[in-house]
Amino acid sequence: MLNLMIGLNGYTLCSGIICEELNGSDYIAVPFEDESDEVMEIGYITLKNVILSKMAEIYIREIKTYLHID
Repeated sequence: MLNLMIGLNGYTLCSGIICEELNGSDYIAVPFEDESDEVMEIGYITLKNVILSKMAEIYIREIKTYLHID
């Protein structure tokens, strides 16, 4: 998606979590000014009855820490 944004001089709505170390400095997160009480929900999808890998568990824990979620 990030390559499309650059190639098309476009934008996308997202969580705003951008890692310059991974994606470079060509991107900027601009807060979306919305006067409504709407919120963006961030989640993940897994297959039923599949145990998450240790790396997936770490990733989810770090995202929750970053977003201040218990």
